[in-house]
Amino acid sequence: MDKRIEPELPSITPDLDQVEAFKDSLNQANNKVSTSNTSPKSKAIKTQKTGVINWISIAAIIALAASVFGLYGQLSATQTQLLESTKRIAELEHTLTATDEEMDLSAGAMQAKLNTLTERTDELWSQMDKLWASAWRRNQSEIKKLEEQASNNAKSQTSTTTRVEALSQSQTELALKLSLLEEQQQAANVLKNQIAAINDDVDQLKSQTQSRDSKQIEIGGSLAQIEMTQTALAEKLERLERRLAATTVTQPSTN
Repeated sequence: MDKRIEPELPSITPDLDQVEAFKDSLNQANNKVSTSNTSPKSKAIKTQKTGVINWISIAAIIALAASVFGLYGQLSATQTQLLESTKRIAELEHTLTATDEEMDLSAGAMQAKLNTLTERTDELWSQMDKLWASAWRRNQSEIKKLEEQASNNAKSQTSTTTRVEALSQSQTELALKLSLLEEQQQAANVLKNQIAAINDDVDQLKSQTQSRDSKQIEIGGSLAQIEMTQTALAEKLERLERRLAATTVTQPSTN
């Protein structure tokens, strides 16, 4: 964390060609002073060469200055980036250091809380065991009473079921008796209708006997037969009414 990697900066050194050109320009300047007494023609030639060389030297110097300026700009930018990177690294180191300290403190606090919770949990479990044992001993009598009540309820339910079944059977028998009673009532109604029809016939025969004296003997026999039939039907109707009355009396007593 404390070791920092310094960036490598490029060395500011001129090229060999630039150095040679600069030396040639200096030598030519010295030669110009020493050969000032030469002939005009050679002097003009040398002056022309010297001008070209001077231009080349000036161009080389300008190129060298431009290179130096560019390298200086790169150096400034690199130094600026280096300073920013150094600040950023320092901030990150400070943040990491603070984070490590906070993590250490948090881990210690969490461990302490965990130990406290563990102790509290063990204590609660111990108290629950004690309460459970005490409640179990205290509720034994109540549990026995509840078991007895449950047994009595089961017996009572069985007895109630038996009574319900008996009542259901009685209801079925009563329904059958009511059905028979309805059939007997229908038969009695039929007999009443037949008796009424016979009475009508008797009335007609009686009226006919009054108008037909010649047929009195025949009508008398018919009347006797009709009266016998009427008597039999009356007896049968009486028996049905007695049976109906007996059935009606039996029904309320059963309810």
